[in-house]
Amino acid sequence: MGRRGGGAEPADEPSGETSDGPSGAASDGVEVDTVVPGARSLARAVVRPTLRAWLGLQVRDEHHVPPTGAVLIASTHASHADSMALGAALQRPVYFLGDERLEAWPVLGPLLPKLGMVGVRRGQADTHALSMIGALLDRGEAVVVYPEGSRSRDGRVYRPRSGVSRLAAEAAVPVVPAAVVGTYEVWPTGSKPRWQGGSVSIRFGPQIAPPEPTPASRRRFNRHLQEVLAELSGADAADEFAPVGGPEGTDPGPDRP
Repeated sequence: MGRRGGGAEPADEPSGETSDGPSGAASDGVEVDTVVPGARSLARAVVRPTLRAWLGLQVRDEHHVPPTGAVLIASTHASHADSMALGAALQRPVYFLGDERLEAWPVLGPLLPKLGMVGVRRGQADTHALSMIGALLDRGEAVVVYPEGSRSRDGRVYRPRSGVSRLAAEAAVPVVPAAVVGTYEVWPTGSKPRWQGGSVSIRFGPQIAPPEPTPASRRRFNRHLQEVLAELSGADAADEFAPVGGPEGTDPGPDRP
């Protein structure tokens, strides 16, 4: 996959937990060993229906996600269950970054790599996480990212930070917006998963073309992305950025740019 080059440019938005570094999405020779079981594999044939039943998952407009080729899925974010919901929603395997300690959770933890979680050690450099995403895009994968940079505690859609727009511009890949609703009730921030499940819905929007690798283009992209995510989720758009780590600072690790 061809990728756009470019030198360092002034940051157009705060990058939050995933500072972009001088070149944004460049993979810098990083290799990702994780390989999600294929769409027709036995593992996914068991895991996806199990998670869909637990989440009470309803999915709309998944046809907006291309069946092949590199793509960023830019989602709203309220819970660790968001990534599981997105992994279970699509027939196509997807990837997402997550705190490797989540794999120790009973029952759910061992399922996460099968759904596409690439474990990241807490405290690892943000540029390394972005390089891992860049490597996955170079492989032609679908990668879930969270533009707000932190989980929303009040249901609003916060202003996107710079990571996703830089990734899209650097990799020259389309972005599919996704609104995930209901996961906070299934797995609240700072709490354990609720085994009784819940009622989760996901709605995908039409693809958004990547911005040009300039601050002005990335700012326009971010404004449009926030508007689309707010419309898809039926939530209010916040004027500010989400607090990094949440108001209590209880966020357990790097699960998004």
